[in-house]
Amino acid sequence: MVEEGNTPDTRVDDTGGTTEIERRYQKIFEHSNDAVMIVDIESESFVDVNPAACELLGYSRAELLEMDPASIHPDDFDRVREEFIRDILEEGTGFTDDLHCLTKDGQEIPTEISGAALDPAPDGERSNRMIAILRDISDRIARRQELEAKVERLDRFASVVSHDLRNPLSVIRANVKLAQQNDEIERLDKINETVDRMDDMMTSLLQLTKEGHTISDPSEVDLEDIARKSWDGISTDEATLAIESSVSFQADPERLREALDNLFRNAIDHTSSPVSISIGAIERESVSGFYVADNGSGIPEAQQGEIFDWGETLEGDGTGFGLAIVSDIVEAHSWQISVADSNEGGTRFEITGIGLV
Repeated sequence: MVEEGNTPDTRVDDTGGTTEIERRYQKIFEHSNDAVMIVDIESESFVDVNPAACELLGYSRAELLEMDPASIHPDDFDRVREEFIRDILEEGTGFTDDLHCLTKDGQEIPTEISGAALDPAPDGERSNRMIAILRDISDRIARRQELEAKVERLDRFASVVSHDLRNPLSVIRANVKLAQQNDEIERLDKINETVDRMDDMMTSLLQLTKEGHTISDPSEVDLEDIARKSWDGISTDEATLAIESSVSFQADPERLREALDNLFRNAIDHTSSPVSISIGAIERESVSGFYVADNGSGIPEAQQGEIFDWGETLEGDGTGFGLAIVSDIVEAHSWQISVADSNEGGTRFEITGIGLV
């Protein structure tokens, strides 16, 4: 029955039970996709939690009601008390997108939290309770990190285009001018070399900028097969390839071939005399992976930790992008790459953590 003077939204039942609007809010509370928690501000304890909160944090409702907010976000609680709770008490509402919640199994989840004071107190008295709505923003964080990585790669591209390519362009202009003035056609050879150098840089930069840390769906690959395909596009009279052994594992075939291309070219480009390159499976207990080794001049130990850095090169005419691309591809597969001296005195790259099939 509806009492006189009450609207349908504020009616009470014959027994003085909950109003219709209260029942509606209870449904919203129970069926919300976001975690909703009622908190007693003074005692810093949970008064009620909805099923989504239990699912997000991995606790039962009974367990959460025995806990306090500090147990859910221990690393952030002091800051939350000083900033978020202060805003609730002073302004009636609060928000932050920088809160890490700890689940029952110890997983840390980035969340955003919005809150509001409940039961506004009359005469300026502060409310004792608040409603807090938590939302998992893991996907948003991952997307933001992906965009930040893309921006970083674009920044790298822009910095090289605007700075590093100015030198070869200056060489081209100077040699063209001298060739025109002195009818020295041989200077065109220098121009061609410089143009080739610029083309290599642009190819590597575009490769790094467009692809970065992404791979397509992995499939089963055979190391020998992919190594031969890579070598067919690189083979030169200045180098030989020996496939010592093979192994099958899961990988993105195109990006793996791209990594081998760069490792092979690195061995060839950094050796003045004909170089012998070998590739094979790593045969050590508890280690799954493969190696690429050469008999070149090697990499000084002091510089081995830097060679995967973007733009790092041991040669004055190197782009410094080849091994950075290899490192990105390895990281995209969740593998690991290391470098050491080979048995022949050259360089040995080891890629480990591959999933054998």
